[in-house]
Amino acid sequence: MAVPIGRTKRVGFVLSCSDTSTWPENKVRSISSVLDDGPVMPSYLWRLSHWVGKAFLCGQGQALMAMIPKEILSGEELPPWKAGEADGIVSVSSEVSTCYRWLDRDRIDRYISMIQTSSRTIVAFPDHQRAQSFLDVLAQSGLNRCLLWPRTGGSRKLREWMAVRDGEYGVVVGGPGVMSAPLDADLIIVEDEGNDAYRLMRHPKLNARSVLSRMAKETGAKLVLGGRIPSSRVFRGLSPEEEKRRPGKRLVFVDVKEGHSLDIPGALRELPLAQSTMERTIDCVSRGRVAIWILDRKGYVGDLRCEECGASITCPCGGSFRVTGKAMSCFICGRREDLPELCPECGGAIITGQNPGIDALIPAATSLIPGRPVVLWSTDEPKGKAATKERVKSLSSGGLVLGTRKSLELCAILDVGLVCWLDGDGEARRPDHGARHCAYTMVSESCWGGLAPLDRQVVLQSRNPGRGWQGALSAGWTVFWERELRERADVEMPPFRYLAEVSCLGEDKDRFSESIALAGGDVMDPDPKDDRVWVAFIRLSSMYRAMEEFFSIGSRSYPKVVLWTD
Repeated sequence: MAVPIGRTKRVGFVLSCSDTSTWPENKVRSISSVLDDGPVMPSYLWRLSHWVGKAFLCGQGQALMAMIPKEILSGEELPPWKAGEADGIVSVSSEVSTCYRWLDRDRIDRYISMIQTSSRTIVAFPDHQRAQSFLDVLAQSGLNRCLLWPRTGGSRKLREWMAVRDGEYGVVVGGPGVMSAPLDADLIIVEDEGNDAYRLMRHPKLNARSVLSRMAKETGAKLVLGGRIPSSRVFRGLSPEEEKRRPGKRLVFVDVKEGHSLDIPGALRELPLAQSTMERTIDCVSRGRVAIWILDRKGYVGDLRCEECGASITCPCGGSFRVTGKAMSCFICGRREDLPELCPECGGAIITGQNPGIDALIPAATSLIPGRPVVLWSTDEPKGKAATKERVKSLSSGGLVLGTRKSLELCAILDVGLVCWLDGDGEARRPDHGARHCAYTMVSESCWGGLAPLDRQVVLQSRNPGRGWQGALSAGWTVFWERELRERADVEMPPFRYLAEVSCLGEDKDRFSESIALAGGDVMDPDPKDDRVWVAFIRLSSMYRAMEEFFSIGSRSYPKVVLWTD
C-alpha cells in the first residue's frame, strides 16, 4: 500500500487488519492506494528481514532495502506470490553440517553430490568469479535449472528474482548477494564461510553468511558451512573436523634478518629480500612457471611524513596517502592529489614514505630475471578485461608477478610454482582483532588454492619465522584457533563479545553514547572530533532497544553500523 508522508508517499506492508486502533486519530495516516492484491514475496523473507534488522542493528526497513528489489519498495505493480503449502510455517531448527577440506576439488565434489539429492539449493561464494566457475562445473555434471545470481540491480535482477520466486530454477549460485534469492531452499551451502568478503560493501553492512544461516532456520533447510579454514564462531560452536593433510616441505620459512635488504629511494624503511627467495624465483621462472611476490601494500611508498617536523600527510577523510608515479592516493577513500613539493605544516622539502609498496619492487625484479615478464597485480592493476587478458597471456610461458593478496587469484588460471610473502609479519601487525586469522588464511590459500597446489612452493619471509601464528601453518587450524581464542577470551573480543563501529551520529553522538552505556555496552571514542564510536557488548537485544530511538522517520540520517561477530 502507499501512504502519504509529508510531500511524498511511502510504500508499506500490511501485516494484519483491524477495525480499531490504539493510535490517536490525528496520527493515523490514510491509505492512498492498495498496490497489490496479495503478498509479493514469501512470508519467510519477511520474517528473515525482521531478524536481520535486529541482528545487524539497522532496523527492518534498511534490511528490506538490502534484501529485496527496489521496485517492490517503490510501489511498482508485480504479480502476486502464489504461496506453497509450506509458506507461513516457521521452522524452529535445521540440520547444520560442515565441510572443511584443504583442496578445492574435494569440497566441490562433495557439494555436487549434495545438490544432486536436493530439489532446491542455494550456493554462496565470497565472490562472483568463483560462483561462475562453480556453475560451469554444475553444467558439466549434467545439472540443469541452475541460475547465476546477478551482481547488479536493474530490470534483469528483478526478472530473475521473480523467476526464482515462482520456481523456475532449482539451484541458485552467486556471490554474497545470493542471500536475496527468494528460493524456499531445502539445502543452503556457504563456501569459504569465514571470508570477510561476505560482509556487504554498502550500508547496512550485512554479513551474507549470517543471513543465509538464518534463512536455513526459517525454511528448515539443511545448512552446510565449508571452506579451508572455519571462522572463529563456527570453530567455537560446532568443533568441525580438520583434515590431517599438511603442507610439509612445500612451506618454507625464511629469516629476513639473515638476508639482503633493498634500499628504496624515498622510503624510510628497507624492504627485505632473502637470497633463497631470489634463487627460488630464478629457478621457478627459468622452468617456464609463474612466481608471485606478495607485498600487501599498493603504490611505491605509503604513510607519507615530513622528515623535518615529523607531520603526517593525510587525506581529509583521515586516511593515509600512498605514492604512485607523481601522484598520491588515499588508502581509504581513493582521493587523488599531486604529490606536494613542500610539507603543508612547516614548508620542509624532504617528504618520505615509511613503508615501500609493490611498485618499489620493479627495478629489483626486472634485474633479477632480465628478459622475462614482470607485471603488477592488485585491485588497481590491470585495469579492464582487455588489459587483464593481455597480462595473463604475457605470463603463459612464465614470469614474475608483483602483487597484493589479490594476485592469488592467478593460482586458479596460471601455472604458479612459487608464492613468496615478502613481509609475512605485515598483515598480522594490523591493529585489528582478526589480523592473525587474516594472515593465517591468506598464507594457507597460497598453499592450497588454485591449480596443482601440491606442486607449488610457498616462502614466508619473517622476523620470527615459524613462531606464533606461523607455527600453526604446519600444525593445523585446530592449533591456531585454540591459541587464538584463548587470547580473544582474555580481552573479550569477538566471538566472545560483539564489536560494532557506529558512524554518522552527528549531534547525537553524546546522547547515543549515553544510551548505549546505560544499556550495558562499553563505548570507546578514539577521536572526539569524529562522529563515530566503537561499542563492545554481549547482548544484541539490549543494544537494539537502546538504538531504536535513533532510527525514527524524522531523523536526518540513520546511524551506520558495522558489526563484527567473529
